[in-house]
Amino acid sequence: MSTKQYRVRWGRIAVWGLAMGALGTGGFTAARGLRTAQALVHPARIPVTRPPNPDALPGLEDVSFEAAGRKLQGWYVPSRDGTAVVLVHGFADNRTRVLFEAKVLSEAGHGVLLFDLHGQGDSEGDTVGWGDSEREDVRAALAFVRARPDVTPGRVGLFGFSMGGTTALLVAQEDARVKAVAAAGAFPDLAGDMGSHYGLSTWAVLWGLRRSGIDVDAVRPVDGMCRLEGRPLLLINGGSDPDGPQKLDGRLYRAACEPREQWVVPEAAHGEYAQKAPEDYARRLRDFFGRAL
Repeated sequence: MSTKQYRVRWGRIAVWGLAMGALGTGGFTAARGLRTAQALVHPARIPVTRPPNPDALPGLEDVSFEAAGRKLQGWYVPSRDGTAVVLVHGFADNRTRVLFEAKVLSEAGHGVLLFDLHGQGDSEGDTVGWGDSEREDVRAALAFVRARPDVTPGRVGLFGFSMGGTTALLVAQEDARVKAVAAAGAFPDLAGDMGSHYGLSTWAVLWGLRRSGIDVDAVRPVDGMCRLEGRPLLLINGGSDPDGPQKLDGRLYRAACEPREQWVVPEAAHGEYAQKAPEDYARRLRDFFGRAL
């Protein structure tokens, strides 16, 4: 074999080896992405523990309602002034995540509904939709509250944390009857949020989410912020949130129209607003919904 033939043969072998290596790496990334997506769609449930102090939320009632054929479980504290706020928790959590907000708002006279999204807490369902299918849950929660005899239907607001905040923004953009919306730790778009977590594996994770039936492209509240059309907006974030690249670049705030407010708690990580600045956090929630509702 000539030197030229030798080089050509080994060149072909090298190219074949690189191609097979790329295929192997791609296959590994795809498999890992699918496993990650499955964990994101089927998180472990966190048990719901009733508040030990009955005086924390006086008048607390066990309630349930249906959304898309699934029974959702929750708690409701009646309104004393005709207003109410629906509270929406985040991923891999349950209604107890928003107990601080519920206490603050109920003490201010608002009715409050805390409930478990489908597939989480005590609610029915097997999957989490990352803000896509959760929109049906929030719509059903709003309908439940508006039908209460203690609530004036046109005086209902929304609060959501993390995935719940993103969902609250999406629903408020679609439902002009939502009087005001506050979102803490919300992400501007689902694909971007996944990108901040999974880097080069993002394409595989998103592929897995889509295979599970999630309309990833529909979970982009940043595209519709001005659809609030003059209804008050409050955005809250933690300055030490590890998800900061997506949440703290100001995209949601910049995309919104007036009236809008943004508050960043410098020392707070994701969800630590009440721990790091309890008095300021409570005051901002009271003031915001007090003015808006």
